[in-house]
Amino acid sequence: MPILDEVVEQYLHGLRPERSAVMREMEEHAERDGIPIVHWETGRLLAVLCRVLDPVVLEVGTAIGYSTLHMAEQLSGGRVITLERDPERAAQARGYLERGGVSDRVEIVEGDALETLAGLDGPFDLLFVDASKGEYGRYIELAEPKLSARALMVVDNLLMSGEVALPEGAETLWNADSLASARALNAELLESDAWLACVLPVGDGIGVAARR
Repeated sequence: MPILDEVVEQYLHGLRPERSAVMREMEEHAERDGIPIVHWETGRLLAVLCRVLDPVVLEVGTAIGYSTLHMAEQLSGGRVITLERDPERAAQARGYLERGGVSDRVEIVEGDALETLAGLDGPFDLLFVDASKGEYGRYIELAEPKLSARALMVVDNLLMSGEVALPEGAETLWNADSLASARALNAELLESDAWLACVLPVGDGIGVAARR
């Protein structure tokens, strides 16, 4: 089920500018092999934020480095620390980021983020979460002490193809645990005393939050 009206979605898709050869190859790779990457609009929003803030980024979930490339391309003094548990995907990401000319701005930390997060120093100015959906709350909990006082957080897949809006028991593509996790996190972010947050129908739905 689409989040946006199909006509609107097609219109926005048609506005996308031509990507670099590397970015286009990553998109084709992900589509061919069923690798989850962010929607282009989500990547573009992250790029805009990185252009403005030039932050030190903590990214939870690298995959093949598509969102990483969007962010790293816009950094001058900032950098991206990105966490990936799959060694094969981490290796693929390194290759793409090298070819994209941004490898000097990116450090890939291999291993389960629930374990590697503890060893990171910070402070981080931007947290981007896009890994195991059922662990989102735990990732944020572990990352929060390592964030700067004015940190921004972006969380992907919070509308889950629009299925978070369906009634309980409805037939869905996303599994029940992931949907429950997204619904709970959406409510927690909007009610949080620690974060000023919104949930936006960008890509697959993103949460954007600033520390209070």
